[in-house]
Amino acid sequence: MIFDLHTHSTASDGLLSPEQLLDRAVDNGVSHLALTDHDTVAGVEQLQNVADFSSRWPINLVPGVEISASIDGQPYHIVGLWLDPTAGVLKNFLVQQQNLREQRGAMIGLKLERAGIIGALAGAKKIAAGASLSRPHFAQYLVQEGHCDKLQQAFKRWLGQGKPADVKITWPSVSDVVSVIHDAGGLAVFAHPDKYGLTKTRLRKALAAFKAVGGDGLELISGHQDKPVTDYLLRLSHTFELACSMGSDFHTPQQHWSDIGCHKALPVTAIPVWQLPQIAGRLGVQRVEHR
Repeated sequence: MIFDLHTHSTASDGLLSPEQLLDRAVDNGVSHLALTDHDTVAGVEQLQNVADFSSRWPINLVPGVEISASIDGQPYHIVGLWLDPTAGVLKNFLVQQQNLREQRGAMIGLKLERAGIIGALAGAKKIAAGASLSRPHFAQYLVQEGHCDKLQQAFKRWLGQGKPADVKITWPSVSDVVSVIHDAGGLAVFAHPDKYGLTKTRLRKALAAFKAVGGDGLELISGHQDKPVTDYLLRLSHTFELACSMGSDFHTPQQHWSDIGCHKALPVTAIPVWQLPQIAGRLGVQRVEHR
């Protein structure tokens, strides 16, 4: 079985529609795919409502979401897996998250306007087309209007930390996020630990706080990743008794280093999240080989 437990669609900031995402996952040989859009389960629900799902896609869809959370005032992403997207507590929580995203978007638009870039909020919303509003939508608008050549430049020049349109926002506590995921029947996973640019001390502190509030796992592998990074995160998973997840963090086919299913298999000493009792039972197995 090949698991990719972290992907994005046009329901948030991905380039492919949920259906196109599944097509690509099948083509890439993935057996279990989690759709984990930012602060929304709209794409998951769209796929679950496809009448001929099993005949169109020989794949297991893992309902998921990636939720922004705060630990000691710093933002982190927590992935919820195997959850019930219709759970009332989750639905209500995600409405609040969308409101925060709208507030942040308005502030980004205002800052860009003050910097001489007019219409960024309207332009980003047009690109989002009703999806969860994210900074990449503003980045696409800046490239589209010729203010930058590439998306990375949009963050380096305008949207990144300390840049003219950088907007700080206080996301809900990691305790609240983990509780909501659990109340919806899911597992809470600390997303891409290596991508926050943290020192080892700060990463250990963040993982300790996550574990203390009931966190279930960490994303051991995120896309193409150097072995020393994987080895270090594996040691942390044992230290904090966290199960291990893996995923591509797919957003667009143009980023080959994060294509669906591109990541390596989990190390043999890792405890896969799908082998946790509450998930292994749903899969109907006692032990699953991870690749």
